[in-house]
This record gives sequence, C-alpha cells and structure tokens, in this order.
Amino acid sequence: MRKSFSILPLFLFSFFPLSVCAEFTLPFPENTRKKEISSSSGSAGKEEQARAKSGFLETANRSSKPAGVRPEKESKQLSEEFPETKPIPRKAISSDSKPPKFYRGIYVHNSLVSNRSHRKKWEALLTEAADAGVNVLVIDLQATTPSRAEIDRVRKLGFYPIGRLVNFAGGLKTEFPAPSRLNSILQTVRNACESGFPEIQLDYIRYADESELKIPVKKKYQNIGSIISRIRSEANKCEDPPYLGADIFGRIPFNKDDTIGQKVEVFAQLVDVLYPMLYPSHFYGHPERISNPYKTIFDGLTNAKKRALPETRVVGYIQGFSMKISHSKKNLKDYVKAQIEASVVSKSEGFVVWNAWSDYRETFKAMKESVREGKLDISD
Repeated sequence: MRKSFSILPLFLFSFFPLSVCAEFTLPFPENTRKKEISSSSGSAGKEEQARAKSGFLETANRSSKPAGVRPEKESKQLSEEFPETKPIPRKAISSDSKPPKFYRGIYVHNSLVSNRSHRKKWEALLTEAADAGVNVLVIDLQATTPSRAEIDRVRKLGFYPIGRLVNFAGGLKTEFPAPSRLNSILQTVRNACESGFPEIQLDYIRYADESELKIPVKKKYQNIGSIISRIRSEANKCEDPPYLGADIFGRIPFNKDDTIGQKVEVFAQLVDVLYPMLYPSHFYGHPERISNPYKTIFDGLTNAKKRALPETRVVGYIQGFSMKISHSKKNLKDYVKAQIEASVVSKSEGFVVWNAWSDYRETFKAMKESVREGKLDISD
C-alpha cells in the first residue's frame, strides 16, 4: 500500500503564504519505493507555473471562468467518477519511441509549427536547435495538434517531440472539472497519439493557486491523481502508448505539501517524467533564489530526485527569458548556462528551456559554450 498522504498543518499556511512560494528546505530522504500497479485495473502497463507572470505571454487560453457551487447530486456523481485511485502503469511501446537519456530541450509555441506564415522561422529554429545540440522539442498540442507528417519529419531530423497539453488554464477552480473539459482533454490525448507524439506532457494539472475552495490537501491530491489516471487510461488505448509527463510548480520540490494539489511523491507514482518549473525569477520573496540560478536549479532538481521514485525521470524547466536576471549580475546567456550546468551536475535527466516567444538565440550560445567547456555532453 502507498504511504498515506500528509497534510500541511494549517498554521504553516498562515506564516508562509503559498502565493509567495513558501519553502521547506528539508533534508528529504531518498525515495526507494516502486510504482504500484493496481490489481483492479483492466489496462495493462500505466505544471505550469505562473508561466512568466509579469508581461510574459501565456500560450494557453485563460478564458475559463470560476464556476459556482455544484448541486449536491452533481457533486456526488463527480466524486464517484473521481475516486481515490491507484496508479495505472504505462504499456510498453516501440523501441524507436524511447526518450533520450538526457533531455536537452526547448519549448516551441504551437503557432510556429502550425501556422504556414511562420514556416521560415520554424525551419530556421530546427536548424539552429540541431546545431546547438537540442534533442527535445516540447510543442503545444492546442489549439491545433501538429500533423502526423510534421511530427514524423521532426523525429527524422533527430528530435524527440513532446506534446504539451494544457489541462486547466490558470488551475482548476472547482473541486472537479466539468465533464466537457475532461472530454476535451481526452480528445487531445487521442489527437496527440494519432500525430505520433511519443510523450505527452500535462501542464496546469493542478488547482488554482489562489482559490476559495475549501478542500483538504489530501483530497486535492486524490482528485488530481484521479484525473491523471483517467488520462493515462486513455493514452494506454493508443496503438503506440506515449510516455506521460507532468509539469509542477518550481516550489513543489521544496514544499512538503501544497494547496494546488501537487506533491512530488504523489505525481511520481502517476507519471513517467516530472518537470519542475524552476524559473529562478518566479521564487517570489526569495531574492537568493532569483540571484543564484545555478543553486536554484541544482537544489530544486536534487530535492525532486530524492523525493521521486527511482524510475521516474526528473527534467527541469529552466528560464530562457530575461525576467529579473539583473539580480544575478549575469547576462541572459550566462544565466541560462548556469542553469544548464546545474541540470547536469544534479544528475537529473535533463532540462527544457522555456521562452514564450521561442527565441533561443542566447540559449543556443549558452549550450555551445557549455559543450566547448566540457560541461554538456551532446554525443548521444
């Protein structure tokens, strides 16, 4: 049986408001548990943080409005639909879908891939990324899932494409998602499979950061876990089932518990890859984390690795934009370089650089410099 979930004492919330990234830099022990397989499952085998708040583009549609209180009957029905769940293991997939040993990734906005008017920029990015040693492209699945032909082409060029799926833009604001929203998510999973993505990355798979919902933390973990399991079940129906990853707030590896419904130990049971979004600029109220990008990435990935399961990969999202980098007295190239090198030294499974505009000129310079200095291996 899994260890019971912990609930953060309420008085800690009073002293450390989560909106200001409360940290608990605990000496987390190594997690030597194994993923559990539900004997009751008929299927074989199995966040985004405030993506650049101040002025940075959100790539997801944030038009969802908080819903009112659900009728008791509907709430009961949804509660039965999302019971506390056991992790569903991922089915085996073909060998050519295996992920790289170490992710050297960048995020790519959907319009760059899907909009014909951006074709020249897209082709230039592919060339420059390959030249810098990038081997992973995280591509939006919404609003238009890229075609099978395009994803096949990307793979033939030597990239491992990952489909980013925004689940609840801004975070879930009701206890359970509307059935229509869940159906839309599952349809996007099916679309990603049809396009040939070997991995699907769940973003905004959490509750809203500032919410008036009065739900115990343990219940939030159960609800989010149940949604992930539903997604896993759908993915396992694919002809070539994809790996499943999940983005978590950068503060989650430092927090024992968190009101957004994300916890390393819980998510590690449910997904194949954890993506802590460790942008130093987003550690509000912690200037030492903003000014020291190397230490922030190293500490976050080290904590996540310790708390995750041995077989769960940990790949950090790192900052590829200039927000608050002046605190470090570094230029953007050196700021990115420090984060890349921390990703290597922490013995994580890689990094993905986030830039909302897919502008990676300084990132590519940083990667090439790290390679020349022997601090980044791109030989795979």
